[in-house]
Amino acid sequence: MRSCPGRHLDFPTASPEALAPGGRRFGDWLRLRALPTWSTLGQTGNGLFVEALSLDGRDTGRPHRARVQARQIFVYAEAGRLGWIGPWQRIVSTALARIQTDYLRDDGLSRTLISASGAALDDTPRLYDQAFVLLALATAQAAGHEDAALEDTAVRLREALLRQALPNGGFAEAGAHPYQANAHMHLLEACLAWESAGGDPGWSTLADDLVALALDAFIDPDGGFLREFFRADWTPAEGDDGTLVEPGHQFEWAWLLTRYGQGRGDARALAAASGLYAAGRRGVADRPEIVIDALNADGSVRSRQARLWPQTEWLKAALILAETASPDARAILLEDAATALRALWLYLTPDGLWHDKHLPGGGFAPEPAPASSLYHIMAGFQQLAASWPALVSNGGAPLSLD
Repeated sequence: MRSCPGRHLDFPTASPEALAPGGRRFGDWLRLRALPTWSTLGQTGNGLFVEALSLDGRDTGRPHRARVQARQIFVYAEAGRLGWIGPWQRIVSTALARIQTDYLRDDGLSRTLISASGAALDDTPRLYDQAFVLLALATAQAAGHEDAALEDTAVRLREALLRQALPNGGFAEAGAHPYQANAHMHLLEACLAWESAGGDPGWSTLADDLVALALDAFIDPDGGFLREFFRADWTPAEGDDGTLVEPGHQFEWAWLLTRYGQGRGDARALAAASGLYAAGRRGVADRPEIVIDALNADGSVRSRQARLWPQTEWLKAALILAETASPDARAILLEDAATALRALWLYLTPDGLWHDKHLPGGGFAPEPAPASSLYHIMAGFQQLAASWPALVSNGGAPLSLD
């Protein structure tokens, strides 16, 4: 792959990098490498985003999931909001049109999978996919995308979901794990995005219900950690499913509950977020310091593999918690954020691609770069840019992608 023009990127650094220079370099990498790569090699001529690129920049030819289309819309709409001068409006507009024509069903919900020609391959409306379509629509609106129907489309999808809500305000997911925390987490993320974008009061109501479910069912009342899978009565699932604890999701929920708690003045949500951060921190391995994939409920290690995305969630959670922490706690959290950013750099390549899985014995799995990771990477940069004025006193100008 040919490098993009622009200022030189020192990749990688030879010594531990502080948060401020790391953040600047992160912005350069996104602006000059990742965003151009994934909007050219990573988007087909008919507007569909590819599922993965080999590490030499070739499309792997996989069918197109709704969640990847929606995540990439989020990425490029957010890039536009943060000042990227690339053709983000065209990219977002084209991709949104494909969502409307190829993914949204007659009932307003999104199907899961289509072929390169647009033929439906899986018509299932998974909750996870609905959450990301809602997030994509909210982010496009927040970025100023000129489409008056964005919220109408989102509200129609939301109302179709609510007709399927369970008595406790939760939702059943399609597939082997119908009662799970993860899909609800991303639905909460979408609701908060619509709140920020000026959406109707229904988004706040749904966010309140989802947070109540998390606090009452997902988070263990004794250990303060969040479980992944449940029975129909929302008690922990039987066997290994019920004892799975993913450190990355502890951080991701901590980030969301902090956003929610700060906006509502909700002390219970903020306390839960602090507990989840501590739970996630127990999943940070040494040599190198990276977040591993899985623990058991008793704190023992289930998997020492370490995927890329938990590193971004550690970064986000550390940053948002540092904003209102005491001076001593803030210093610790900012060092955590710098360490998380250094961990992320282990995965990124100079060409705007990445490795996904760091193996327990060292090195990375030999596989293509999944497009879905760019959502996590952009979300990490988004939080870094948002926290920059309050946290990085020596950072100089605001952090952006212009």
